[in-house]
Amino acid sequence: MRKVENIPLDTELLGLFKALSETQSLTAASNKQGMSQAAASRALTKLRAIFNDQLFIKSGYGMQATPRARLLTPRVLAALQELERLTDPDEFRPEELTRTLYVGAVDNGVFTIFSRVIGELFRQAPKARIEILPIGEDLCSNLKYGSMDLAIFPLLALPSDFHEINLFETSYACLVRQGHPLTEYINSGKTPSMEQINQYRRMQITVHDGKQGQGYAIDDGAFEHSADHDIAMSVPYFLAAPMILAETDFVLTLPCQTAHHFAEKNNLVVLPYPCDSRKFFTRLIWHHRVHYDPAVQWLRSLFIKCASEEGKLVKTKETGNY
Repeated sequence: MRKVENIPLDTELLGLFKALSETQSLTAASNKQGMSQAAASRALTKLRAIFNDQLFIKSGYGMQATPRARLLTPRVLAALQELERLTDPDEFRPEELTRTLYVGAVDNGVFTIFSRVIGELFRQAPKARIEILPIGEDLCSNLKYGSMDLAIFPLLALPSDFHEINLFETSYACLVRQGHPLTEYINSGKTPSMEQINQYRRMQITVHDGKQGQGYAIDDGAFEHSADHDIAMSVPYFLAAPMILAETDFVLTLPCQTAHHFAEKNNLVVLPYPCDSRKFFTRLIWHHRVHYDPAVQWLRSLFIKCASEEGKLVKTKETGNY
């Protein structure tokens, strides 16, 4: 705010100016502003010093605005309206969004949950841009300092200045090629035992854990105690799995909804694990920096809506026949 002789021009003074213009009475203006008449008189003295003009002078039973005050009135009213709008919540219109939104995800997060979001996102915000970023050891730093707005990630303890929401719960399943010897158990209505599964070598997907380190194997979280199995091959991408499984007798452990997605698209077979595996949540995480960002709030709402649909599908597949 402008200062004259160390007198700040604030909303209280501007409000009194407006009230005097409307009422042409110091008493009425002070009542309207919730001020004592003495306080209003002091405020008028400050206004006169700031604008170097009497502004409002006594005339009969009221106060007459000077030519200078009449010229200032529309500008004062406009300034007060702008100040009021500063505290109004922004009205977010997705159709006007042109910024780039940055989302961190492992590749299976893109073709499961994010693939559902994309259609609705671009229907509502046709001018928006999305950039999918890989999960690395600097995940939290990227979210905190602006390189990412959101991330889809299940396995990370978050600092206190982060937020998260569980999108849907899932568990693990096994995936093999059509004609794999283990599919004979399914065809006869049986579930292969862990011992029978472990007769075949494993394929493993290893992704970064979002922290300093080498990453973690997707199937490490499946059980309290690791099964005794032989790892034949480890890859960092989910999308590499179908091609490799189709040419081998490897067995792959991965999240249930990803297993069913691959099976439907690549002529593979989903096997239930023969014992209870750990449940886990696919989560959406973000830093407090964007907690009240209208565009990010809108994007989160799309994830939540689509996750509800995905969660129902996951439960149907997990409880249905494999």
